[in-house]
Order: sequence, then C-alpha cells, then structure tokens
Amino acid sequence: MRQYQSTSEPTAPANTASATPAMARAREAVFQRELARLLRQLAANQDHLTRLDAEIDAKNRDLDWLARQLAERDQLIANLHASHSWRLTAPIRSLSHRLRKIIPLCRPPPSVPAGASDAAPAMAPPPAIPALPSGGPVMLIISDHLPLYDQQSGGLRLKTLIGLIGEAGLRMVHASMFGPDFQPGILGNPEARARYQAALGALGVTDFLFGPEQIDGYLKANGNGLAWVVIVFPDTMHKMLAPVRSHCPGARVVYDMVDFHGLRMRREAELRQDAALRDQAARQFKAEIAAARAADVTIAITEDERAAMLQAAPDVVVEVLPNIFEIPERQFPEPSARRDLLFVGGFWHRPNGDAMLWFANEVFPTIQAEIPDIVLRIVGANAENEVLALGARPGIEILGYVPDLDPLFDRHRVFVAPLRYGAGMKGKVGQSLIHSLPVVATTIGAEGMGLIPGQHLLVADDPAEFAAEVLRLLRDDALWSRLAANGRAHIAATLSIEAVRPRVKELFGG
Repeated sequence: MRQYQSTSEPTAPANTASATPAMARAREAVFQRELARLLRQLAANQDHLTRLDAEIDAKNRDLDWLARQLAERDQLIANLHASHSWRLTAPIRSLSHRLRKIIPLCRPPPSVPAGASDAAPAMAPPPAIPALPSGGPVMLIISDHLPLYDQQSGGLRLKTLIGLIGEAGLRMVHASMFGPDFQPGILGNPEARARYQAALGALGVTDFLFGPEQIDGYLKANGNGLAWVVIVFPDTMHKMLAPVRSHCPGARVVYDMVDFHGLRMRREAELRQDAALRDQAARQFKAEIAAARAADVTIAITEDERAAMLQAAPDVVVEVLPNIFEIPERQFPEPSARRDLLFVGGFWHRPNGDAMLWFANEVFPTIQAEIPDIVLRIVGANAENEVLALGARPGIEILGYVPDLDPLFDRHRVFVAPLRYGAGMKGKVGQSLIHSLPVVATTIGAEGMGLIPGQHLLVADDPAEFAAEVLRLLRDDALWSRLAANGRAHIAATLSIEAVRPRVKELFGG
C-alpha cells in the first residue's frame, strides 16, 4: 500500500525581522483608507441629519400652525353652539346672502392678459348645482351617505321618515357627506347607488348631492330658499353647522341624534372596563349636548333619550321620532311549522358583533346540549372575521346580506337580541315583533319601545337564564302564540307608520 508522508525537513520560519515592517506599513495604509472612508461617510451622515433636523423643525412649525388653526375653528364652532342670536340676525344674513349673489353679476368679466392663449387647456366643468325644487317648502337632509334601508336599522328609519315628510308636503334634497368616488360598501357600485337613489326619489327626493364641495355649492346657491335643514349624526352636525347657518338664514335646523352615541360608548366602556373609551365617551357626550344646543330642534329616538338630553341641557327643544315599522299584511305560520333561531343586524354597528360572539360562546352551547340539531342563523352585512369564523361551528350559519327577510321571519321559531351594550331603539327587535316572531332579548336589547317582559317578549341578561328563556319559547306553543300576538299589536299601536305619521306632520307640516 502506498504510504503518503513528508520526505523533507520542516520549513524554517520566514525572516520575521524583515517581514514585519512591510506588513505593518500595508496594514497602516489599509487602516488609513478605511478611516478616511468612515470619516467621509460620517460627514455625509451628519449633513443628512442636519437636513433632517431642519425638515423636522419646519414640520413642527407647520404642525403648530395647524394646531392653532384647528383651535380657532373649534372655538368658532363652540361659539356657534353657544350662540342664541341666529334668529335675531336672520334678516341681516338673508340680505347678505342675496347681495353675494347679486354683486358678482355687477362686476365686469375678467380681462385676458396680453399674450395669453385663447386655446388654454379645457378643464372639466364642476357638477351643475340643481335649482331649488318647486311645489312646496324645501328640506335639505344631510347624512353620511344614502340610507341603506335594507341593511341598517337607522337607514330604514331615515327612509321611512323621508316618506312621511314627503306626505307632509315638503320637497326634499338629500346630501351625502361622502363624495361620489368615496361611497362606502355597496354604495361604491354606481348601479347599486342608483337603486337607493330611485327608492328615495319615489318618496319625494328631487336631487342628490355628494361630497362637501357639492353641498357647499348648493348652500351658497340655494340656502336662502331652504325652509328646513336636517343634519343626521353629531359628527355631521359638527362639520355642517357653520356653513348651514351662514348660507341658510331662514332655515330651521334639525339635529337628528339617531342614537345617543355617548351613552352607547359609556356602556361599552363599563362593560370592557376601558378607561380610554370612558374618556372618549365623555367627550362624545359633550359634543352631542353642544349639537343639540346649536339646533333649533333635536330629534331623539326614544323618550328615555329625550329625558337624558333634557336633563343635561334643559334649554333645548327635543322631539321624539322613533324607528318606524310597516305592518306586513299577510298570514304568519303557526309555531309548529317553525324551527331554529334567527339574528339580524348590520355589522357596521359594533354592538351586533359583540352580541353574536357572546351568544355563540356563552349561551348557544347550553341550547345545543338540550336540542342538538338546533341551528342559529346570523344575517347581516359587513360581518367582521370573528363573526364569520362562527360559521365553522356546528349549528351556526352565516348568511350575510339578505335582501328579503320575510321568508326568514316566517320560518324561524325564536329571534334572539343578546345585545350587551347600545342605546336608543333596536330596530331588529321591532321588525321581528311586527312579523309575529317572538324575541328573547337582554335588557338593553329590549329598551326604548315600552315592551313589557313576559307580555311582549322575554328578557334575560345572564347566559344561563337567556338560554332557559330561548328553550321555553322553543317548547311552549301557547307562550309562543301569546307573545307573537302581543308583540305585534304593541308595535302596530305605537311604532307603525300609521302611529308615527301624525307626529311627523305636526313637526314638519306646520
């Protein structure tokens, strides 16, 4: 076998005495070059940091200026909220408004500078401002967006109110705070938006405005002829009060609360023990009180919320216009022909998502243990991921948006309204009762409609008690029939179109 081994003597080390100076000089040269490179980079970084410091100083000055501007704006709005002089100065503002329209007509057209080209690039003309509709007093209704009457309880209420206002003899224009290119949800589809506009057009709405620019142009052109301006939600009131008061000197301004948002937020804060949300709720409550003081009339949705507003601001005028329900004229299936549980609610509204998660986790398992084949069907648009995930559990179906709810109301045995926080009136509860579908609700779910537990619906707040009440309704046909009849009769007598029509005519028909 071949052996590999060294046949030479070990190599003597190099002459270190002669190698060391050369290596040291080489290392020194490398070090000097690297040091010079790092110094150049440091200088460049220092210049960059200096520029950044200058930019930050400029941004801080801009932010300080913006903060002062916002403070001045907030002070102006606060002064408007506190002012009681609008009616006294209405004649002066009316004259000023007319003069602003006349004076531009007296000015000569601007001359074209010498050398300017007549063929300047053409710009797209702004949307035409519609004229005031004829045929009666005109009301401008300003809300975030077109009422989604088939997805949201508040949207259905506003649509129904628009119909009753039209019956009272007013012509209406609807203004959306969202511009045409920034409409939320289904309204971003032009065909869907046209469908919602057509529904309002059939009720007397003659024109539609989209975005602050169109609204401001309409107010400048037509504000002096408006009899009413209805502003929906406190944020919209905060944004639109000043231009409405400036351009609509003779209009009566109505603030539609829709919901006492500060109260709802306070209840959520207490439920979650969230100090930050509690502070936010307090600020929201103050903003809503200020909005009510700035309006000529404030509309609350329940008598309880009217009383709460008057307790906080005794000097304001508050009227109640509740949720309004159309009475379906048809025969309803008997309890023996029904089964399963139903929930309906738009998930734009946070309490609905919380309600379904609580019910699915804390209540439904007890019901399933007694009736294994029971099904809970959840209906509503814009469900968040946590709610959508419930559809993977046995016995829970997520149906999403359903355009026609009548078949669902007819096939189910019990409607559940397990809301743990909220405010105002729960349209889902009234809608279920008017369709002769009995309800099990929490105390908050049942509030605002004068419903009596045990007579019109069943009420429970503890998970075990809630499950027990649902099981009672699933098994007791006599109880089911009594609650179905009483609940429907109560809603028909107090919250139907026929019941609310006189209030709307009294408020807006005078």
